Amino acid sequence: MMKPDWKVAGLCMLGALLFWLMNALNKQGYSTRLAYPLQVAYDDSLYVPTSPLPRQIQASITGSGWDLLWRMISLGNEPIRYSVVNPLHTKFINTTSLTDLLSNRLQETHVNYIIADSLNISFERRVVKTVKLMADTSGVKFPSRFVVSTVINVIPQTITVEGPESAMREIPSIIQIPLPKKITGDFDEQIPIPLVNNPHVNASSKQVNISFEIAELLSPLPVKK
Repeated sequence: MMKPDWKVAGLCMLGALLFWLMNALNKQGYSTRLAYPLQVAYDDSLYVPTSPLPRQIQASITGSGWDLLWRMISLGNEPIRYSVVNPLHTKFINTTSLTDLLSNRLQETHVNYIIADSLNISFERRVVKTVKLMADTSGVKFPSRFVVSTVINVIPQTITVEGPESAMREIPSIIQIPLPKKITGDFDEQIPIPLVNNPHVNASSKQVNISFEIAELLSPLPVKK
């Protein structure tokens, strides 16, 4: 009795499987959910988004098995560019327009509909402001009979701050930089600039260098009468 040749049997099964798979992939009418990259275009010199912009869309598409398989494994697809003409009055991305844009890109498949998850958008006017920086020494305690004896150097003296209009209303034209409560010698440090805690607000510098010298008084300050 001849022993079964498992290698030949395995190759036959593999060939049959490949034949079935290729035949199945050639058929039409398959549907799947596709994630496709999206680029939201707007005039970023005038407007700033106040919520994260969607970077991809989810769509239901129908086509042949080969087309859908290719789309599912395809890498580096060029994003669909969706233009927002009037950002201040646009609160969501139009799914009908997205369907048309995606249909033009995927001409070999049929786009059934866009799954409208996380397509809300929000913009405000971009405001740019120049802010002056000053050292606040009012709360500093120096050693007895010591005072600031030189000019207080503040570098940079001004910064540029930009962000959404609502957040920029909270940014003053002059920012007082608080110094340590106790200073015992000449001072030269980098200090964080206190700004509104808003991820959409950006400043030309996040730190300021403040330096000055202190000296002991040789005679008491005259008492004002």
